[in-house]
This record gives sequence, structure tokens and C-alpha cells, in this order.
Amino acid sequence: MYWNGSDTAGGPDAPARTSRSTNARGSSLGLPRRLLKGLLPFAALVSAAAAPAADPRDDPSARDLVRLVRWFEGTWDNQEQVWFETEGRAQVPEAERHERVHAVHRRIELPAFGAIVFYVEEYLGDDPSKVFRQRLVTFESARARGVRMRQGLFRDPGAVRGAHLDPARLRALQPGDLTWIEGCEVLWRPEADQYVGGMDGRACIFREGAARRWSQHDLVLSATKYWRTDRSFELASGRLLAGHPTGVPHKLHRAKVFECDVDFYARSYLEGTSPGDRRYERQRLHSQGGTLRLARGDGRVFQLRLRDKEYPYYTQRADFMFLSIREGEQPFAGYSLHDPDAAFIGLNLGWIAVACERVEPPQRAGDQAASRSAGVAP
Repeated sequence: MYWNGSDTAGGPDAPARTSRSTNARGSSLGLPRRLLKGLLPFAALVSAAAAPAADPRDDPSARDLVRLVRWFEGTWDNQEQVWFETEGRAQVPEAERHERVHAVHRRIELPAFGAIVFYVEEYLGDDPSKVFRQRLVTFESARARGVRMRQGLFRDPGAVRGAHLDPARLRALQPGDLTWIEGCEVLWRPEADQYVGGMDGRACIFREGAARRWSQHDLVLSATKYWRTDRSFELASGRLLAGHPTGVPHKLHRAKVFECDVDFYARSYLEGTSPGDRRYERQRLHSQGGTLRLARGDGRVFQLRLRDKEYPYYTQRADFMFLSIREGEQPFAGYSLHDPDAAFIGLNLGWIAVACERVEPPQRAGDQAASRSAGVAP
């Protein structure tokens, strides 16, 4: 994330650099549909030696560093933005619609790279196999300038793919296994109850073939929202080469993650067990349009989906979670509505029972559900 370049090893032509300050502000995730039309090469590569930790007693960014890092961690998705732009009432022209991006930011322990390190992996649409970006991201205080974020590119991204689920894949990582982009660090500063990040204008310069470009990336992060605008311009003329034509950001929301137990019954569960019953346990489902496709004992496939809605057309109870079940493109077989802060959700239609418990963000001690079997209660 945070860069328009390819994740493949080597990349195209190495970029030419002008003499720029190394404390220039950096970049965010690129806009896949438009930026993938011309993947950018790596910028000049530098080592990422970690700066010594600042003394929090006189560091004006000490509090912001802790808070920003806490907010950055988690799962993010812009499914609601995609829904709104394709919903007829919005009337958003097709050329201005955003592609769906799903991002996972997991904090990991890699002291060789710094005190605060994250593994970032992102994929397109609702398909985890379509990974298009992997990064190692570090944070440190820049004192009066704010919080500095640097990003490393994996020389062999395939070797660490899925490390957010299995951090052991990063255990043997060495500094030589990554490259770092000079002049594209992000500086975050507090503004009201959020953080705004970006880079210095025309600081992130690179070459693609014979053309020289510069990138501008603008970010906003709050406890529940992560917005970013990534665009690249021709250096000589300022002409937009990649990114959203009107500068509207990707609007990612923080996703809650649930573990679900799902029971399909060949007969009503009130009639007891049957050889045709089927059970799925600990299935992960996130709240920003997360989907599970599960087969019954007779082979019919049903889709379970969870959406954390901020419904733009409602004036009352506009924020809610919506858990639905359907077969293929058929109308909903059933659904349930839940408070957005709910930690235990589910539904029961007699032939299917669903019980889901939130695992991210973690619940408070003592709030865990006594048993997911509550999902089968009449």
C-alpha cells in the first residue's frame, strides 16, 4: 500500500531522483483500477535505519504516535462507497466510480526494522486471491513535524503473502529483503479528532520509461475511517496521469471481524439431528460486506453477508449492521438487523442457524458470549 509501484521483484526502469529532502512527506495506497494501467517503478532505494526513540517527556508528538498507531491497526474496506456509487439514486458517472479495496494492517514484532512495524496486505473486490499490494510499514515520531511513516517493498512479496494470518512468514526477514522509497515518507499531523497525512508537493519524483512523474497522496485517518487520494502527474506539464479524475478519495471504513458457527439442517432443528445436516465452525466474516459461501448437505450453496451500514437516505437509525442469507442471486431468504456496536449477532430460519461473535476489535473481558449454540435457540 501507499505506493503506485508493482510488487514484482526488480520492477521496470529505476527512477531518477532529484536532490530532495529525505524528510519529505510520503504516499498512500494507489488507486488500483486506474493506477494499474501503468504501474510505477521503484523510486531510488535507501536503507531504512530506524531513528532512535524520542524521549516522550519533551516530544510533542509522543501522544499522537501512540494514538495514530492504535487507529491504523485493523481491517479496512470501502464496500459502502462502492455500493453508494453504483446505487441508482447516487447518479455517479461510471468513470468516476471507485474500485473496491480491502486492506489489513497487522502490527508485528520485527526489532531490526524499528520499534513500531506493521505488515500491510491488500486485495481487490471481495476476492482474497487478488492481492495487489504488500508493504512493511514503520512509524516513528518526527517531533514537531508530526508522525513519520515509512514503507518498505518486499523483493519477493510472494514469500510473505498471507503474513497477517501467519506472522511466522516474516520471522526470517532481513533488511536486504526490502527496498525503501526515498522522499515518499508520510507525515501525519492531528486535525480535530483525526489525523491528516501526505507528502510535500512534487517531492516524490520518479521515472517511468522516458517520462518523469510526481505523486501526490492525501490521507485522513480517524478511529473508524481511512480516506486516501492517490494521484500521479507528469512533471513537466502537471497533467494527471493516474488516479481519480476528480480527486475523490477511496473512503475505507474500519471493519469489525466476527467468527461464525453456521448450521444447516436437512429438517427443522426442532426435529433433531439428521445425516444431511452440515456444520461450519469459526468462519471469519467481516462487517464491511464480508461474504461466506457455504454449501448445504444437498449441495445447494448459500451466501452469508454482513454489512455495517451508514445508510445515507435514512434520518433515523441510519447506522446498523445487516446480516443476510440468500441463495445465488435470489431474494433474501432472511436477514437480521443489529446495533453497530453489537458483539454477538445471528439469525435462525429453522433450516439454518447462524451465531457470530466479534473478535476484532476485541471484546471487553466478561462480554464474550457463553455459547454460540445460542444461535439455535427458538
